[in-house]
Amino acid sequence: MADEKEWITVSEAAEKSGIHIRNIQRWLSKGVIDGWKPGRDWLTTLESVLRYKETVKRGRPKQNK
Repeated sequence: MADEKEWITVSEAAEKSGIHIRNIQRWLSKGVIDGWKPGRDWLTTLESVLRYKETVKRGRPKQNK
């Protein structure tokens, strides 16, 4: 199916995107990137990580207070 997401580990996402693993974990805990926790470890998508990385590069995303 074309709509299915390719879930990868946080370690894989960090390696493929060049983003530090802690940043990805922080983004997951804040809910700003797609994530799924089927057990102990989080899964995410490379697409979601890279999309959010671009918003950070363009300027800090607004935080809800």
